[in-house]
Amino acid sequence: MFAILGDIEFTVAGGISTMEQSGSADWAEHRRIQGKPLLEWIGEGLDECSLTLELHPALGDPEQRLRALRQVKSQHQPLAFVMGSGEYLGPYVITHLSNAVRRATAVGQLLAATVNISLREYTGPFIRKIHHPGLLDPTATDNATGFGSPGVMSRQSPSPSTAQRVISQARSAGNVLRAGQNLYQAAKSGNPSIILGHVPQLLGVTARAIEPLQGFVNAAGLLRSGADLSRLGEDVLGSVMGARASLNPVDLANIVDRLGASHHALDKAVTVLDSANTRLAGLAADILTRSI
Repeated sequence: MFAILGDIEFTVAGGISTMEQSGSADWAEHRRIQGKPLLEWIGEGLDECSLTLELHPALGDPEQRLRALRQVKSQHQPLAFVMGSGEYLGPYVITHLSNAVRRATAVGQLLAATVNISLREYTGPFIRKIHHPGLLDPTATDNATGFGSPGVMSRQSPSPSTAQRVISQARSAGNVLRAGQNLYQAAKSGNPSIILGHVPQLLGVTARAIEPLQGFVNAAGLLRSGADLSRLGEDVLGSVMGARASLNPVDLANIVDRLGASHHALDKAVTVLDSANTRLAGLAADILTRSI
């Protein structure tokens, strides 16, 4: 999780691309005869923050996610703003929300967009709603917001075994990577300027694969005989990071070559991950027979 605003989580895998913070101080200027003006500090200004979010079907329903943000803005309520590190920045309000449509269907259905969110510090009375990650299931999707926000997990729900986590994370990573392949195929058919416009979505979908791959590597490392799967996961993760590195930075002069290199690295990641299918099927069989 990169940050959380109220109940809305922002993650790199969910498309957040930039965050800018600014602060100000108020100074009064007093003119003086035959001299430069004198500055007098009055007080601190309100802190502000700007977030940029890339919307794409591979990262969640764009229209649903945009609608959820608009709903939060319309409630006119201060929200606790907390970084993923746990740093509490204080209450903030949404002062501005804009979106630039990048792609749409012939009937105007949103396919891709860049959303800019402006936040401003709130200094009035505020009671912070405490976020309890221990009661949340990070794999659940909140259908009301469409942001992949955690849903409350029943205390009676059994925890998945290590082998189940390995299989689940591998499946999640595979789905994301294959969705990425489709994006690359669509992007490479355009001219350099069009390809350049696809870069945020390509970076977004590869970022989305990082978290499940890390979970796959960590869970496989806990299995008694999972060292081979853990190494395989590291290889796949390395290829994904290589695909991302090939697209940063890019310009019109190098985008075609960089896209090709990035696409090749992503295809390699999919091939290596698919090579574990037989091994993962064996794990699934062990789970069914309660061997693990």
